[in-house]
Amino acid sequence: MEIFSYLALVASIMCTALAILVFLLNRKALLNMLFSSAALFGAYWAFTESMMWQASNPENALVWESAAFLWPFFVVFSVHFALVFTESKLAKGKFIYLVLYFPAVAFSLIRLTTIQLYATVVKEYWGYVIIYNDTWITPMIGLWSGGLSIFASVITIKNYLKVTDKTKKPQAKCVSIGLSIPVFAFAITNIAFPRIGVDIPNLGNISTGILIGLVAYAMWKYELFSINPALAAENIISTMPDSLVLADPKGKIIKVNKALVNFLRYTEMELIDKSIPELFLDKKHGLTILKDLAEKREITNIETKLRTKSNEEKIVTISGSIVRSNRGQDIGITCILHDITYRKEMENKLVKAERFASIGELAGMIGHDLRNPLTSIQGATYYLKTKHVDKMGNTEKEMFKTIEKSIEYSDKIITDLLDYSRVIKLDFETITPKQLMSNILSIIQTPQNIEVQNLTKDHPVIEVDISKMSRVFANIIKNAFDSMPNGGTLTVTCKKSNRNLEVYFVDTGEGMSKETIGKLWTPLFTTKAKGMGFGLAICKRIVEAHGGGISAESIIGTGTTIMVTIPLDRHTPKEKETLCINEPALSLTNVEQTAELNP
Repeated sequence: MEIFSYLALVASIMCTALAILVFLLNRKALLNMLFSSAALFGAYWAFTESMMWQASNPENALVWESAAFLWPFFVVFSVHFALVFTESKLAKGKFIYLVLYFPAVAFSLIRLTTIQLYATVVKEYWGYVIIYNDTWITPMIGLWSGGLSIFASVITIKNYLKVTDKTKKPQAKCVSIGLSIPVFAFAITNIAFPRIGVDIPNLGNISTGILIGLVAYAMWKYELFSINPALAAENIISTMPDSLVLADPKGKIIKVNKALVNFLRYTEMELIDKSIPELFLDKKHGLTILKDLAEKREITNIETKLRTKSNEEKIVTISGSIVRSNRGQDIGITCILHDITYRKEMENKLVKAERFASIGELAGMIGHDLRNPLTSIQGATYYLKTKHVDKMGNTEKEMFKTIEKSIEYSDKIITDLLDYSRVIKLDFETITPKQLMSNILSIIQTPQNIEVQNLTKDHPVIEVDISKMSRVFANIIKNAFDSMPNGGTLTVTCKKSNRNLEVYFVDTGEGMSKETIGKLWTPLFTTKAKGMGFGLAICKRIVEAHGGGISAESIIGTGTTIMVTIPLDRHTPKEKETLCINEPALSLTNVEQTAELNP
């Protein structure tokens, strides 16, 4: 027996044995069935080639070549296997059966019925060889089979380059090399060697043995086609709604699911090899959680915060456990992250709604219980003041003024409570920023030691509730005056930023700490000796009712900047993340530059 015939026969036996083994591993898996089919047809092709090469005469050689008419199915089953293995979208369409299998049936029948008419037999040093006459069918079959083989090789190589899973990577490598070998063998034996005058048989059938050998190695070394918990759960992991992280015992991420990629907006490659604590908003808290997990072996529903790629904060609950091997050794960490950001927002809104309800109830009680006696006190005060005005000295007159101011202040507290608790209804009118600010400054009494620079403009026209927005601006201006007891400058300016108008109030007062700014918009918080702390909280509600926003920036000893954002199109929802795009925020350090731009 010639060496080539022997190699082809060995390849046939290897293909048959592995086809049966792979099929028995999982008889229902499409991937197993396709590979077993490809291996069986590869064994069939190699066997018929081996028998033809060692035939005793030309007639027997022609019979064995005719018997090999089904060899195109080795090509189509190999390509179909490659499509399923790489999870190509092409494998999911039914047209794949028409595109692949119909030509294979047609070419097989043509080979079976015409080989006797268009082929001759010659004897080479390795055995008998069939020489086909120059007909259209021979190059057509060669072009079809060669094209499909190259296609299978290309998609498996691309899949290998794309795969990041450390379990699938070596499997993809073996399959891509294995399917590329027949293409390489065909190119060498049928194209390259004939051009340089080297006679050698078509080694495509023998190369199937190498392909099968690589697959066998992948099965043994990398559990290809095996049913293990990791591979069996792959589909569940990829489709589960909660985020999954698999890490090594030190917390280094080795696998994530699609939910985590979509949640944090990182790519899978950016997450792989990161440390789990790096995902946390507070890395120290992440390290603490890992330490607790290592000690307790399991944690459940620990609330924490993560940071997305765009620096957005997300609130999650994390549950995890230590993964052990059959020998009881720690081999990894598995964590499930459940997004509760929306739930927390709803809880905060509910708490806020309950607070409004409580304040509303309190305001109603106060309004009923205090306004009546206040009215009586006010009436009695007026009567006494007018009845005995000619008998009162300066001391008595001052006392009456104190009583009237106290009544006015008490009434304001009740009004603020009612305003904060009730639903804000807006009556929109059009006005320019300069008109609005001029109207407010004409009413407010400016201290003599404070200079107000109104640098607002006559454009663009804004649509607001003039009364309520005037109240907001007046409150901000009065607070600015209060922050400059020794005098100073208040600069009011504005600019258009995208679809919003940004109004800045910059004072040169005492400034505020970060802690104070954090509580600035909270009801019942105040830094003043007098007041209930509803002023800025009401301002915030009014501005947000317009679809805008209000924020503060301050430097102790230098001053404070309050920015009010008003949408220019009140029918367009406010986009929190794009209020200041491509526009520098006005601060204490660039107010002079902005003033120059707004003469």
